[in-house]
Amino acid sequence: MKPFLKLVSLFSKKEKQRLIILIIILLFTSLLEIVEVGSIAPFMAVASDPEIINRQPALAFLYKLGGFDKQDGNTGFLIFLGISLFFLIVAITALNSVISYIVFRFTANRRYVLSVRLFRQYLFQPYHFFLNKNSGELSKNLLYEADTVINLIMRPSMDIITYGSRTIAVFVFLVVLNPLIAALSAAVFGILYFGLYGIVRNKLKYFGTLVRDSNALRYKTTAEAFGGIKDIKILGKESSFTNAYSLGAKQFAATQAAQQIFITLPSKIMQSMAIGFAVALVVILLITKGSLTEAIPLLSVYAFAVMRLMPNLQHIFSSASQIRYSAPTIDALHKDLSELMPPPAEVFPVKKGHAAAEEIMPFTRDIELKQIVFSYPASLEPALKGINITIKKNTVIAFAGTTGCGKTTLADVIMGLLEPGTGSVNVDGTPVIFPSGGKDNRALIWPWQRNFGYVPQQIYLSDDTVAANIAFGIPEKLRDAAAVEKAARISNLHDFIVNELPDGYNTFVGEKGIRLSGGQRQRIGIARALYHDPGILVMDEATSALDSITEDAVMDAIHGLMHKKTVIIIAHRLTTIQECETIYLMKQGTITASGTYKELIQNSEQFRAMAKAGE
Repeated sequence: MKPFLKLVSLFSKKEKQRLIILIIILLFTSLLEIVEVGSIAPFMAVASDPEIINRQPALAFLYKLGGFDKQDGNTGFLIFLGISLFFLIVAITALNSVISYIVFRFTANRRYVLSVRLFRQYLFQPYHFFLNKNSGELSKNLLYEADTVINLIMRPSMDIITYGSRTIAVFVFLVVLNPLIAALSAAVFGILYFGLYGIVRNKLKYFGTLVRDSNALRYKTTAEAFGGIKDIKILGKESSFTNAYSLGAKQFAATQAAQQIFITLPSKIMQSMAIGFAVALVVILLITKGSLTEAIPLLSVYAFAVMRLMPNLQHIFSSASQIRYSAPTIDALHKDLSELMPPPAEVFPVKKGHAAAEEIMPFTRDIELKQIVFSYPASLEPALKGINITIKKNTVIAFAGTTGCGKTTLADVIMGLLEPGTGSVNVDGTPVIFPSGGKDNRALIWPWQRNFGYVPQQIYLSDDTVAANIAFGIPEKLRDAAAVEKAARISNLHDFIVNELPDGYNTFVGEKGIRLSGGQRQRIGIARALYHDPGILVMDEATSALDSITEDAVMDAIHGLMHKKTVIIIAHRLTTIQECETIYLMKQGTITASGTYKELIQNSEQFRAMAKAGE
């Protein structure tokens, strides 16, 4: 039951209370099992020996109460018992069905809660978490593993409680009736089932680990194939990705088949064992009772009990096997849900298109970077080395340098996406971004991040409308249409949307914006960054996909924001940063020079070489 207890440890207090109530209800059903099995005895006793009515006080009472003593013969009473038995079994079956629905409903809701909680847990992790995780692995955990935990751990565990309590109740009842036969039954079926489970349990865990690995390969290959479909087509790598997916799919299918064999194996063996046990039961009862007439009622009870016990035992074995098979899955999810940084109790609510003023950290004077050092986990050399700069409010500055010099990393640190190893980012003299030592400082960083609009080099577009992609993450009913159009105009996109798209702002762009050109996608990204009217705009080589005319138009709009917003530009082409008030030239994680465009042309050989090369 370790996997089940691990799963329950992830439940909220209210969920645990509901589970306890549900378990109590399931234990109550075990009493119904005794009633159902025991009710067959009176009927069979009267059918085989009508004189027993006179010898049994309870039967005599019912006989007189129903007025059957005034009728000729006992047929009417026997019919009454038969009909009563039938409706009793129907009523118990109906009640068990209702309880089963309650169990299914509870487990289904836990699937919903677990997957949403896991999704939320992942989304609220710091940015560096996603640098070290494969998106296919995260998708697999959400879309497959969460279902696996519920279907193969939660539901089987509830089945073990249900059928286990029923089995124990029936066994106790059989002990009362005949201890010898009950002990024999327990010995035969117990040894067989526990023996079989002992044989397959280690195999089940092995196959459970194998299925997780093979499934991870399936999800990873699928995500990479569909994400890089253009490269696959050009390079003719369809077969390579098909083979990689086939390897994972084949291994996944093989482990699934092995699991089913191990789970269903006992039922095949038990079918033949049950026949032999029934014959032995008749012999034992004949020996102990002396005649078949006296043995029939007890034999009927035992036959009915075995008929009920067989599926119960099979359910228990199957459920235990499924739990063992899925144990590696709950281990992984339990680790993510219990060890990763938990999401906050409260987050900023979505309002009419914009964040409320109280949710944004005030920024009135400057951003000061003091002795910033940052290293990526897999890198031997720091990406940033002792950065010291001050960015005044409402100025336009740029980071320039060759590829890999640390420009984007520095911007990520300023925006609070990456945590420096040493040093701090101070806003108006107050440290906001600094080494947290593993502590949760998101409550400080999030209000600061509400100041930013960010335009990356590669724009992600969802399979939605143009308006939805500009107002990214804002529900349609809360979308500010005026802000959408204003952002589109600044990014030189409005005329294209109105004149060339069939449904204007309601035109769907396709998955990742596949129906648009690279330049159009880039301009939507710029409009998205401007939609919230941020106080700080970061453009990470944001005009790299634009033609020179469109780039000039966009940069004119950006320059029009001078002294109205703080603009940080990561330069792709030096022509886009000529109007910047300060340009910081970077090389190998350090700032080697700073000044205006003219000053750097005059004083920096590295900058002159970049300008001459057209960088």
